Amino acid sequence: MLRHSEDGGSVRGVFPAATAWERKRPASGGNQRGPCEVQLRLATEQTFEQYVTERGWETATLSACPLCAPGACHFHRLGTYMRKVPSVAYVTRYLCPEQHTSFGLLPDFYASRMPGTLDMIEEVAAKAEEAPSVEKAADEARPAEASDAVTLGAALVWLRLRVAIARTVLTTVTGLMPERFAGLPPRVSAFRRRLGTMRVLVALRGICERYLHALSAPLGLVPRPAPDPERRHARAQRPGPDPPARGR
Repeated sequence: MLRHSEDGGSVRGVFPAATAWERKRPASGGNQRGPCEVQLRLATEQTFEQYVTERGWETATLSACPLCAPGACHFHRLGTYMRKVPSVAYVTRYLCPEQHTSFGLLPDFYASRMPGTLDMIEEVAAKAEEAPSVEKAADEARPAEASDAVTLGAALVWLRLRVAIARTVLTTVTGLMPERFAGLPPRVSAFRRRLGTMRVLVALRGICERYLHALSAPLGLVPRPAPDPERRHARAQRPGPDPPARGR
């Protein structure tokens, strides 16, 4: 069970038992570049800012290997890896040497396989829906850290990509759960009204939990790759760098 707890034992999130698909069969080998990488959902109501302030990566815990029977492997914590956007933070990793597989405990707010957070993508898409023109939305929503350097044309590409991502996610979710979302247009505003939240994409990661390893990024998570019989001798992957000590 994956847990995100604070001192005192309060549970911030729970990862249920691995699905049958994830347990299907042991890996026959790894990748010459290191173990296969799998993302697991770290269920949490924290925002990115709270995660950083509370150093959430220090309390994110995966108590057992999702692929092996209890006690059947040398499952252990592998340190962290760094995410740089919107600012530096860390994601906890674990490793199963027998399965040549590492597991990243991705908090709900993070976008999978792209920089930034789901909230950031959603906010850009929401502003684009309300703006009088795409150009106006792009000019206002382009990344603040690059606003002086990014041309309007580049900002348009940046915005259209995020709008397309949001619409694709909403369209896919509607198809998966027509009984819940039938008739809704693929617009952030419509889903916000239906779900009663301003964090639609984060909410959908929990709502669509059973589909996460089939859905594409940035909502879906990276599944366990199929075993590659041609590569049987994986080299050990080095632990990630230690985050700075608390208070520094």
